[in-house]
Amino acid sequence: MADPQQNILTHWQDLNAQADAGIITIPTDVAAKCDAACVAYLAHLGRMQRNALAIDITTPWGSLKSAQDLQARFGRLVTGTDRSLDVILQQHIEVIESMRMLFRRYFDETAGTDDLTSSNITALGPQN
Repeated sequence: MADPQQNILTHWQDLNAQADAGIITIPTDVAAKCDAACVAYLAHLGRMQRNALAIDITTPWGSLKSAQDLQARFGRLVTGTDRSLDVILQQHIEVIESMRMLFRRYFDETAGTDDLTSSNITALGPQN
């Protein structure tokens, strides 16, 4: 079965390619609001990553076999496997960054067009 997270990333990469080709467009104000939401979510995911890395699973939980087994299980949930928290958070970050790339295109391009238009108008104006 295909990795759902990879399918989501591929979906956003495809949308970026469609935007490059001019097939889809997003109004600048909508793109700016979506980008702001992405920035906020990236900050949240960053905090979650830092908190996950701060989890101390190296300190022994005791000498009982059950405590050691539980410690190992929690350790695998946090890091060390392809389904651990650190990997999943990084995958989410990659998707959100791909989304941001799509949204930023619209107001970055608008700003560039505004600058070019301003320069052209200034060049046509009377010289002081």
